[in-house]
Amino acid sequence: MRASHETLPPGQGFGSISGYVLKLLREAADLTQSRLAELLRVDTTTVSGWESGRRSLASVRAGDLARLRALLTRHGAPPDAVALLAAAMDADLVVGDILAATDSHDLAAHPLASGVHQRTLASLITWPVNGIAPPPLAGLAARRGRGPRPGAPQISAELRREFFDRLRATADRAHRPADILLRRQATYLLGFDQHPDSETWITGQALRRLHTSPHDAAPTRLAMRSAAITLASHGDPDPLRHYVSQLADDHSQQLTNLLYWAYWVGEIGNVTYPDDTTMVGIDPHSWTGRTLLLHLTRRIEPGTDHIDLYIRTLADLISSHPHLLDEPVLRARTMATVDLIDGDPALTIPARRTLDNVGYAVRLRR
Repeated sequence: MRASHETLPPGQGFGSISGYVLKLLREAADLTQSRLAELLRVDTTTVSGWESGRRSLASVRAGDLARLRALLTRHGAPPDAVALLAAAMDADLVVGDILAATDSHDLAAHPLASGVHQRTLASLITWPVNGIAPPPLAGLAARRGRGPRPGAPQISAELRREFFDRLRATADRAHRPADILLRRQATYLLGFDQHPDSETWITGQALRRLHTSPHDAAPTRLAMRSAAITLASHGDPDPLRHYVSQLADDHSQQLTNLLYWAYWVGEIGNVTYPDDTTMVGIDPHSWTGRTLLLHLTRRIEPGTDHIDLYIRTLADLISSHPHLLDEPVLRARTMATVDLIDGDPALTIPARRTLDNVGYAVRLRR
């Protein structure tokens, strides 16, 4: 791996994501930096340092952070956005640790090996790279109209390249069965790299993972699922269609897929599970399915790379949580999704049959 002029000490020195979130929250609360500093009884330079990322919010005491969140909420910042401040700090720590990693670092201690990420954390990590804000923050970021200011947390081009270089080197080292979570999550993040060689590397990783054994372990199933999704995103839909065909006949795999989706979209509380095996051990009746149904119906549209998986997952969700269709809003939304995609000529025959079953289930509940 090439040397970089920009490095960070482990877990420190990167605060751009949480700092940017704090700035959005402060502006949403209609507070100036000096007014927020006054309310917190700190110097204005401290607030400025937090927002710029020069000072890490991770070093602030838990009690003071709780007071900061309460203050922002009390002054009008949206509670769901305020709740993301802690996740933004976690994202900074992940990015900082990746940038500080060397070939001698213990893979078991890597931040991508210590817990199964949810969509919110993953979207915060990738925000400085792709410019796409997590949903609760998108509205706040979009209405920042006072002058030509960045619309996302900032990371230099050199530091961004270093981030992906170190991440790729780590993924190449993660070849033991115990490293499967690290490798899966690293490959997901590497999918956001725009380097010319990345697509070849990512598809090569995905193809190797498709042939990993044994196939009956939950971590391996999810690794194969992730590999198939990756290949579909890069123009090869056949592995994902094969995976979906297996779901149709395997209740255990259906459950694994559903539980991962539910966990990914935040349906299952604010718990971070240490590994895939623990995560898929969740009681399938402990979550309502509402958040997942809304997520899937937003994703299902003509031309989507992963349409076969979305339709299969929606059908399995309705089968396992039939009460969802008792709610008129969800029933209407599901039917509208069926009507939207029904005329897509690109739908495979199995996907169309599954979609017909979804439509039939909706009509039965009317």
